[in-house]
Amino acid sequence: MAANESKVSMFGFVGKAPVRIGQPESAPVCTFRLGSTPAYYDAAKGAWIRRPTTWITVKAFRNLAVNLFHSLHKGDPVIVTGILVTEEWTKEGQLHSALVLEADGVGHDLNLGQGAFTRVKPEEVDSPGRKDPWDDRADLGAGNTRDDSEALGAGTGGGGSPGQGMAGSDTANEKAKAPTQPVDAF
Repeated sequence: MAANESKVSMFGFVGKAPVRIGQPESAPVCTFRLGSTPAYYDAAKGAWIRRPTTWITVKAFRNLAVNLFHSLHKGDPVIVTGILVTEEWTKEGQLHSALVLEADGVGHDLNLGQGAFTRVKPEEVDSPGRKDPWDDRADLGAGNTRDDSEALGAGTGGGGSPGQGMAGSDTANEKAKAPTQPVDAF
């Protein structure tokens, strides 16, 4: 970690399916939008109160990019750690900037569901002469046309827990889940 570099962690929901960016022959890069809607319980009202949703672009590189591209789906609850960077660009002579979370770790938030883990050997992604690591993804996110204005978890404001009514809280990929086995002890 460089000097004056701060690690941050964000909890939220995947707003759009991860997208591959860059050239096929370059190091893998993937990006997705993360929506985080903080909430608190107001005992006087007996309800959860939601604050406005914060949207941030998450960017991942190399193995992490390929793995999250194959693992995350729109609506999944996730935890992302990384560093905040400001990306700048010029469009029509005007300087623009955006805050981006460059991820060094991404995982499903297991407070909201169960998951399974499949280990992938790093050389399968970064080795010279490898096949395109993106090729074996069947669903490229086609049909996901909702934009960020359709806030995850925003709008209902009613009772229940913070996860109720949020996109992804009723796991969309139930069929892909592995059967769970009871654990005797740790």
